[in-house]
Amino acid sequence: MKYRNPRIPEGINVSDRHPLRELLTLAGGALVLLVLLSWLMGQFGGRLARLLPFEHEVALAPVSMLRSDAGPELQAYLERLSTRVSGQLDLPSGMQIHLNLDGGDTFNAFATLGGNIVLYRGLLEHLTHENALVMLLAHEMAHVRHRDPIVGIGQGVAIQALIGLLIGDPSLAVLGSAGLYTQLHYTREMEREADTAALAAVQGVYGHIHGAEDLFRVIQARRENSGGGEMPAILNSHPLDRQRLAAIADLARARGWSGAGQTTPLPRGFDAWMKDAAGRAAAVERQR
Repeated sequence: MKYRNPRIPEGINVSDRHPLRELLTLAGGALVLLVLLSWLMGQFGGRLARLLPFEHEVALAPVSMLRSDAGPELQAYLERLSTRVSGQLDLPSGMQIHLNLDGGDTFNAFATLGGNIVLYRGLLEHLTHENALVMLLAHEMAHVRHRDPIVGIGQGVAIQALIGLLIGDPSLAVLGSAGLYTQLHYTREMEREADTAALAAVQGVYGHIHGAEDLFRVIQARRENSGGGEMPAILNSHPLDRQRLAAIADLARARGWSGAGQTTPLPRGFDAWMKDAAGRAAAVERQR
């Protein structure tokens, strides 16, 4: 037997692919894996959070951050509307809604833990009739009915825990009172379901849905006037305003709801109530 010692070709351990290309491929794969794991953890966290009884969710509500700048007349009016809407949403036994009016000029409204809904004067004062206000209340109450706040927070906590483990800092400081607000995030599907339930509630309250769409026209006008416009649908968790308006028309046709009818005006004192709420909010700020 003869042994040979052949010469090894040069570059045998060198890849033909550029090292930067290999790095990008590996980084891309790791990113896709991270997104997939985050989605799975979010789904798990949301499903687990939904199992929490509502009475325990109430205990998690950041009460210290909730207040109402509404005067007695405005608060009573909002509560009456809330009662009418609640009857249409068929809230489970023990699930109560608490309305909190913030007199600030923020253009927003949201549902949070424990049946708490925060309405901002900056949005309410742009509504031109009661039907749009009822649509807003019904939408946020539908989020409570569907347990979206606790699900959204459960998803956020699970994803943060995963990322924390990956970077070696599994902090759950998100469970603090401020984190309960910042982790609220509703998917487009949650928003569509809330819109559907809210529209049905408006139909039940007034016998038609005319005026409900004006809520989204007000939001659309605000975005256009601010110069920001709408984000592309893929970058926006909420359905685009034009999509929501189209969905309202489609749902009304499918269920035979009338889009014609008289809108109910806001109470005569509504503007004065808004100014009073602004004054109360300013007084609170001065005391801080």
